[in-house]
Amino acid sequence: MRKLVLIIALLVVLSVIAFGQEEQKYTNESVARLSFLDGKAFVQRASDLGYEEGALNMPIAEGDRLGTAEGRAEVFLGKGNYIRLDQNTKVDFLNLPKKGYDRIRLRVWAGNVYLNVNRLAQEKDIEVHTSDVSVYVLEKGLYRIDVNENAATEVMVFEGVLEAAGEEGSNMINAGQRAEIADGRFTSRPTRFVAAADDTFGQWNQSRDALLRKEFAQRHLTGDLEDYEGELDQYGTWSYLPEYGNVWIPGGIGPGWRPYYYGRWTWLPMCGWTWMSYDPWGWAPYHYGRWGWNLAMGWYWMPSNIWGPGWVNWWWNDDYFGWAPLGFYGMPIVIIDNFYYDRWGHDRDYPWNSRALTVIHKNQLTAHDVSKIALTGESLKAVGKINLTGDRMLAPRTGRGSGLVMEKLAGDRIMIKSPGREAGTGEVVRSKDGTTAGSGTADKTTGSTDSRKVIERSSGGTVSGQGASSSGTSSTPRKIRKKDEAGGFYPSASGSPSTTGSRDIIGYPSTRTITNGNYFLERPSRFSSPFNRYYNSLSRGSSSSSPYSKYYGTSHGSSSSSSSSRTSSSSSSRGSSSSSRSSSSSSSSGGHVHKK
Repeated sequence: MRKLVLIIALLVVLSVIAFGQEEQKYTNESVARLSFLDGKAFVQRASDLGYEEGALNMPIAEGDRLGTAEGRAEVFLGKGNYIRLDQNTKVDFLNLPKKGYDRIRLRVWAGNVYLNVNRLAQEKDIEVHTSDVSVYVLEKGLYRIDVNENAATEVMVFEGVLEAAGEEGSNMINAGQRAEIADGRFTSRPTRFVAAADDTFGQWNQSRDALLRKEFAQRHLTGDLEDYEGELDQYGTWSYLPEYGNVWIPGGIGPGWRPYYYGRWTWLPMCGWTWMSYDPWGWAPYHYGRWGWNLAMGWYWMPSNIWGPGWVNWWWNDDYFGWAPLGFYGMPIVIIDNFYYDRWGHDRDYPWNSRALTVIHKNQLTAHDVSKIALTGESLKAVGKINLTGDRMLAPRTGRGSGLVMEKLAGDRIMIKSPGREAGTGEVVRSKDGTTAGSGTADKTTGSTDSRKVIERSSGGTVSGQGASSSGTSSTPRKIRKKDEAGGFYPSASGSPSTTGSRDIIGYPSTRTITNGNYFLERPSRFSSPFNRYYNSLSRGSSSSSPYSKYYGTSHGSSSSSSSSRTSSSSSSRGSSSSSRSSSSSSSSGGHVHKK
């Protein structure tokens, strides 16, 4: 009998250890945000065949491709860092940060980009690769990269320092210098240029920077959230509640408004079903913190510093999906006849007439506007019993019922659009803590596998495509494909179809002897609000089996263990200019180092 008890105890311990290892890999910077859009942009998901039209607040995940046509786009990479795309530009997001891997790796296939780096935890944590050169950022600054297909790549440093690696060696390019590289070879040493916005793209980038650098008389957000202060001030007001601290109240919303209502759900493999809001301010309030309500203020948002795909609890049956936002205590909230309940338990039916509830037909989870298809009135009442749960949401179907849609763009270009995935098949993955509301698996390596295809029209009107796979790490040198092999967002100038290049092309390796060598880490300040102190006290030192997990709940697509470990300990770091740079690179002509 004693032996049996010991065996059972051992199994329990092993199960707890195994469960503690089941952590999500994403961090606050693992999903980038399409933060501004002027004109048309298109996004191709890492495992998708067709493109979908870009929109404000669209999440950009590792392996995704973003392209512009007659428009410009800005992507927020987190920690004050942005990449901005000019017209007719195509960029792959090869790698984004995740736990144990802080590097950002981008691939620019064509067009012009500005890279605005305001914080850098470690030099060379941001890489940009083209068919001609690989660029490694050494300190915060402003950088421009122009890729002329079948010609050359021009790199300009307005502020900061970077390393440009080519076929025969690397150059350090300092502020106020430019370099041109073709087929991996520098046409000359770095030369001086007038660092001014001398075209419409430069002026647009300058205007965006000026808007984001706006100073505020009073700051309500710190750490990873301070970048959202401007848009929240523009679209709402701040108030102070003793029990929660500073809360934000959205302005201009109607009586039927509720969180997670005006927008849609999109599936990301790393973190599951992710909310994409159509509210212009709709990133931080849906991916950080919780929502609350009172009769005097209406809806208000309580900030916190942990990112999640969508802080909701779900319900579903054979015909419907439903969800409600989580409140301060990590439980679903209920509003009935102006009475507010902030911790509605999972052990009782959720009221159908709660103003926080949204229910849709099961085949409409990927609909482009939830507010237009959500059930109301008697149709909502007829759904029957609703019991919100912490079970993880279903993954989408892999099959497609309606094929691809071809949309003609300007000139000879086309876009192959995907009709969207459906949810509803597959097994339900039950969370062990009973509170998580989504699903998704993270890559276990720094690379990712990509089996997508790009379909383009040749001059003869035929459609062609080719799959591409990718893997590897940045430490392994690999020659970049020649330009005529590179995947194209549009058909090439000659009219011949181009195939998809690897999404994980390594490019030219960095030279270790090129370094700025004067970095220090700067920890962001923590929130001082009661809400954040309460959350940090629960998550500090806890594991996925912590008894406190049930009081706060977890993000849509996350587990309690990932929430507890993604506190504000992520560094908000910056680099400082080094006065002791290598003498071989301190002159205005830049330094040159040969690979060994």
